[in-house]
Amino acid sequence: MDTRTEHSEAIIQPPTFMCAIPADLIGLDIESPISNSPSAECRELSELYYKAVHPSKASEDGPGDTPSARIFGMLAAVTSMHFRPASRGEPFSAMFIMGDRRSCVPSDFQETVELLQLLAEQARNPVLRARLADLCWLLDRKKARLASLAISAYVEVVQAMERGELKEQFASGSPALNHTACGYLRRALHIGRSIGWDKDEVITARHLVAELRKQACIGNPAMPVAWFCDLDLDFSVSEPSDIAIDLNTLLTRQWGDTDIVHTLWRVTTRAYHLAKNEHEKLRSQSEAAELLVRRALAEPHAMLSAHHLSSAIASLHGIPGKKERRTELRHKLIDIQSRIPEELSVFTQALPVHDIAKKIGDAVERQENLLAAFFLLAGLEKSPDPDTLIANAKESIRKHPLSSIFGTSHHDSEGKVIHRSAGASFGDSNKSDAIRHQIAQAEKLRRTFAVGAMKEPARQTISQRYHLSDDSLILILRHSPFVPPDRLHTFCRGFARFFQGDYVSAVYILTPLLENSLRHVLKISGYDVSIFDDATLTQKDHTLSTLFEQKRTELNGVFGEALAEDIENVFLARPGPCLRHELAHGLLNDNGPYAPDAIYACWLLFRVCVNPLFSHYDELRKWWDA
Repeated sequence: MDTRTEHSEAIIQPPTFMCAIPADLIGLDIESPISNSPSAECRELSELYYKAVHPSKASEDGPGDTPSARIFGMLAAVTSMHFRPASRGEPFSAMFIMGDRRSCVPSDFQETVELLQLLAEQARNPVLRARLADLCWLLDRKKARLASLAISAYVEVVQAMERGELKEQFASGSPALNHTACGYLRRALHIGRSIGWDKDEVITARHLVAELRKQACIGNPAMPVAWFCDLDLDFSVSEPSDIAIDLNTLLTRQWGDTDIVHTLWRVTTRAYHLAKNEHEKLRSQSEAAELLVRRALAEPHAMLSAHHLSSAIASLHGIPGKKERRTELRHKLIDIQSRIPEELSVFTQALPVHDIAKKIGDAVERQENLLAAFFLLAGLEKSPDPDTLIANAKESIRKHPLSSIFGTSHHDSEGKVIHRSAGASFGDSNKSDAIRHQIAQAEKLRRTFAVGAMKEPARQTISQRYHLSDDSLILILRHSPFVPPDRLHTFCRGFARFFQGDYVSAVYILTPLLENSLRHVLKISGYDVSIFDDATLTQKDHTLSTLFEQKRTELNGVFGEALAEDIENVFLARPGPCLRHELAHGLLNDNGPYAPDAIYACWLLFRVCVNPLFSHYDELRKWWDA
């Protein structure tokens, strides 16, 4: 793949550099485009190589098929990959992912390992040499010599940064006390763990980590202290007790930034934990927590204050003698959370539902009888395809990355955090928190539109045109396999209240019936829905939650994946309305049953009841007319 994903020709045909061969190196100075670069970062080298292949905008569409273009194109691609030193197994990933296009990943170079090895052995620039050697070893673990070369090159880069010969773009203070140098050493030690901890080049890397960690502890910037102390602790380079002592000394200074001080206390706690000094560990943990408390109480914004106080309470967990303090802080947290609704704003957006609503009402008016009206209402909309929901969520994240990259906390009406969604990242899995959050947002809008434009106009027209009682619904629901015979009248009462607009009664009657009806349908389909307790020799039924956790395949087979997913999103999923939990625990306020989610839930249950009867409509019509 070409590093410039915006060029569509990279998708149509393989990039030129994929055709590079060892003979292209004859007489070529592979470092001529970067000979004057003092950069310690591959990203800047990639830009220089790319400019060597595309010297002007006019040539971007046709770089030419020459030895230099092929080699420089390959080097631009190799140095363009995103460096992730914390990931031991996948240290390089695509820099860009846009729909079906992406920039380079290591597997793209699987067929060119031998050429990459020649390039690594020829490279004089340590930044380039480290990237090439590391990639070669990553693709072919038998090339242990390349692993050693990569470690030596990473160490050489950091040493050159110390001398001021190589520079990071945003470096300040000591040239080597930066995140880039820390990342290079972390990657070098990861490789060292694999090829031998006592090899000379690995020992050199370890000594350099200890040296830079000591330099950081006597310097002024505090963040490098956290970076290099964490790195030292991760690989057990120095004695944890020595690191803890240095950090304690450092924390006696006056620091203005409480975030940095909290980070240092966190690292100190970890160092004492590894040193097996329980007393000092708990003291450091307590100091970190109390720092968060002070910050929370000084924060004017209730939501941020509640966040810091929640973190402080969690930090105090497990510390002896802090039970009363945790209780005190929980009371303060409740007081702070009560102010959160005052900070929230309401955003409204008009939906074009008037024309659709009129058409739906007219369609109901044209139905010949109540049975036809029932079927029209049940068939107004199908549940969305789960794969489509996931695809749309990923597309939304791709189009609006800044709105999805950060984690999200979900609050109830009292300001309490009831769910947290992690932020999005490139290549999110289908079940990641970020995807679920996007789906929940899209589904809430869909349900709101569906209720306003279709469900409510149809329901209101039916209730105005026909006299509805429990008996009216018995005539159709008695034939539904979703309605157990011994729950028929309860279902009829719930749906009668729904059609009459008594949503409080409808929601509170119908929602608890869902769990038993799902078990009923699974049982008549031949599935076991009970759990045997070996300890007590008793049996109990699956709950709604465990049905979706342990019987999801069976539910998909009976109801279809789309309908099963729709039921879960409305009644169980977080983030989402989670209607069954809210109702069962008395968390639904007086406005809750009139919200679009609750009305949609009643309609969805009606659809589930009527859905199996669509294929028998002609028979039911004859029986109804008779």
